[in-house]
Amino acid sequence: MTRASARGRGVAAGSPPPSGRNSWLSSGLSLAVGLGLVGLAGYAFVAVVGRTFAADPADVTALTSVYLLTNIVGPGVFVALEQEVSRAVSERLATGRSIVAVARRGAVLGVGLSVIAAAVLVALWWPALDRVLNGRPGLLAAVVVAVAGAGVVYWCRGVFSGQQRFVAYAGTLHLEGGTRLLGIALLLVLAASSPVSYAMVFAVGAGLAGLLMAPALRLGERPAVPDPPGPMARSLVLLVSSTLLMQLVANLGPVVVAYRMPEQAAVAGAFAATFVLARIPLFLFAPVQAMLLPSLTRALTHGDTAAFRRRITSTLLVIAVFGAGGALLGGTVGPWAVRVLLGVPVPPSALVIVALAGATSLMMACQMLQPALVAAGRQRRVVVAWSVGTLVFLGFLVAPMDPIAGAVVAQLVGPAVTAAIAGSALVGIARRRDPLPDGPVGPEPPTPPGP
Repeated sequence: MTRASARGRGVAAGSPPPSGRNSWLSSGLSLAVGLGLVGLAGYAFVAVVGRTFAADPADVTALTSVYLLTNIVGPGVFVALEQEVSRAVSERLATGRSIVAVARRGAVLGVGLSVIAAAVLVALWWPALDRVLNGRPGLLAAVVVAVAGAGVVYWCRGVFSGQQRFVAYAGTLHLEGGTRLLGIALLLVLAASSPVSYAMVFAVGAGLAGLLMAPALRLGERPAVPDPPGPMARSLVLLVSSTLLMQLVANLGPVVVAYRMPEQAAVAGAFAATFVLARIPLFLFAPVQAMLLPSLTRALTHGDTAAFRRRITSTLLVIAVFGAGGALLGGTVGPWAVRVLLGVPVPPSALVIVALAGATSLMMACQMLQPALVAAGRQRRVVVAWSVGTLVFLGFLVAPMDPIAGAVVAQLVGPAVTAAIAGSALVGIARRRDPLPDGPVGPEPPTPPGP
């Protein structure tokens, strides 16, 4: 089959929308609105619980830990599902094959991941989470609900992303952020005083978004000959490992600080709130991965390494600009913003806020490098990069030094090591001048020769 016929059949098989200027503009606007809603919901949750439970700093810290654990375990497990489904769907559309098998296989794998993640969370209650969540089993239940909901919504996003249906993808963001905001507003109107009620309202947002958008999926016709299940499952295992490590590095710092400073709950809570504010750009950057991965996959499938390089370079430049702006704002208005917007009486120093902003930029670079390697089938390289970076991160995080200082240094050094390893692996891929072979990209093809 020629590449021209493959492209033609791909449009019919998966029904991706045309990639004209108007389509990309509407997609960008829809994503911007969705990102704003999700980001606002996260800020509202942290700010509202900080004020509602100000008399009990331990509950504030526990609820902030719910927010962080939700972001660690949910995206940590299911971003891998989204990326693998997106890669498989976009690759099959580029070569004119049906997407039904990979979409359904992804759904089955997502259910299995949800069960495993819930079991691990329950097993960790007595060793660690009891203390982190202030002895409230209802908060653990909220985290489990959030993780199960993440499985649904990230599977939907993987299909939408692979089809390049980014308006539908944005719809999941609209619903996730909107339902959380409505739930928080309802609790405020009712003057609710239970920490579990706030945690549960935040937790159900992702699952509701996925269930409401599932009817909009367009999977097309069932293939005559089903694909073998092995490659997708193996690739997903590798990606789950790497994305879980990524979310640990991105969110674990304040949880460990709270664990190490039980007698200084107010100080730990102030650091956690500041950390969440500094991490908002990272959270909002996640859908950029969704738009980047299918385009990189298609570029490599058709041997267009020049387009592959251009997309990577332009994205890194944007990250650098936003990183510089974030550091500037953190050093000037950062302490004021934490004090006024989040209700923190004594915020961390401006230096801490600047360092957290820099760490966020490094994490954004890592988030960009990961889908680039996934598009080329280098899942094992991704795992290696995050494994080494996480070991360095954990070493500083638990070092015998001030817990907050250790967490800040860990957030800078760990992602920097990961970015260096991932970036070095990407150089050889970007220099390729021959197209990748037709067919699915395996989890780890042999290392390509130099130019």
